[in-house]
Amino acid sequence: MKVLVVGTGGRDHAIAWKFSQSPRVRRVYVAHGNAGIARTAECVNLRTIEEMADFAEKEKIDLTFVGPEKPLSAGIADLFLSRGLNIIGPNQKASRLESSKCDAKVMMRDLGIPVPEFENFSDPEKARDYIRSVGYPVVVKADGLAAGKGSLVCDSVEQAEEAVRQIMEERVFGDAGQRVDIEKRLYGRELSFFCFTDGYTIVPMVAAQDYKRARENDEGKNTGGMGSYSPHPWLNDPLVKTIMSRVAEPLIRGVREKYSILYRGILYLGLMLVEEGDDVTPYVLEINIRLGDPEAQVILPRLKTDLVDISEAILAGDLKRISPEWDPAYRLCLIATSGMTKGKKGWYKGYPDRYKIGLPIEGVENIDPDCLVFHSGTELDASGRLVTTGGRVLCVVSSGATLGEAREKALLEMEKIAFEGIYYRKDIGLQ
Repeated sequence: MKVLVVGTGGRDHAIAWKFSQSPRVRRVYVAHGNAGIARTAECVNLRTIEEMADFAEKEKIDLTFVGPEKPLSAGIADLFLSRGLNIIGPNQKASRLESSKCDAKVMMRDLGIPVPEFENFSDPEKARDYIRSVGYPVVVKADGLAAGKGSLVCDSVEQAEEAVRQIMEERVFGDAGQRVDIEKRLYGRELSFFCFTDGYTIVPMVAAQDYKRARENDEGKNTGGMGSYSPHPWLNDPLVKTIMSRVAEPLIRGVREKYSILYRGILYLGLMLVEEGDDVTPYVLEINIRLGDPEAQVILPRLKTDLVDISEAILAGDLKRISPEWDPAYRLCLIATSGMTKGKKGWYKGYPDRYKIGLPIEGVENIDPDCLVFHSGTELDASGRLVTTGGRVLCVVSSGATLGEAREKALLEMEKIAFEGIYYRKDIGLQ
């Protein structure tokens, strides 16, 4: 069969790589990919969802799998389905669960799903009044899509007021800042929890530990993700059952029955697990409608079941027949980012702030074949050199019988890669 993967980042490279492992797949296309993905699949320069649908029709694509949230929010699933094309990903109505943090929180509160205390605002002055009135630390979140960087965790009233100013008045996240969700800051253990679903049956995946902060010791600004590993250190069967019964199942059932949303594809729950007496409550911090990045880079290499079989079961509404198998070995991902560099007019601070692009990358060909390299922001320049094009450039994914073994391997291999200003966290996987 022919498969089309939509996306340009490390997660999308991992998805394309996974489909390329399937004996059932003859050809993998990626729209529109990057220089690293081009080594795994055939990249096609399709930029709009209409171009993608036209290509899928012309090339008789059997299955399309969407990586990022933007095309899903733009309605790519609706467009493909209207043309009779098979696609994995929620429709535009379901995509509101990620594209509007404000609407998602209201829906979950109405469905009785645990969420932090919150209020939504479209007026910055009213938002600041609320911050001053609540008397506890808050998190200020841009309502719309912000590439994983739209949540500002605040330690004081002053920080929260400044967050409102940046998001709603300075518009650092663009139109995503028309509204804000202001919620009580919770303290506990964060968890990224992933499921496959056909809208009725929900099948949990293995979990991954993600690292969002830019600097070591979980300091610095939030990013799209600086590294990850799997299996998760403390997610056990009883906790999985709690999350499924209190969050995943009532969410998928609730949006179907109350809001007429048949949610099909990947469900990604960003949770804060808070101990309350003898119980643990899984509060939902955010919902994402796709695989995480860099969680996909450590989850998909552990998946032994053919992703084609899972995708077909989702499309047929027959996911109940699938019991995915998982490799028990550890996977650990280190993200190489565009760090601090000198420019003509001063210093670039580096990702997630301003960074320089077009920098030659050396050493990728020297990585141990036992490791995987997934590209996020790379291209070939006019002379055929591999160069940087983004804040997150590429990642190295290692495996090991223990977390320590996988971590040591990843750090050793990452040292072989070089470009001006390269930065990666060296504490990924430390307990």
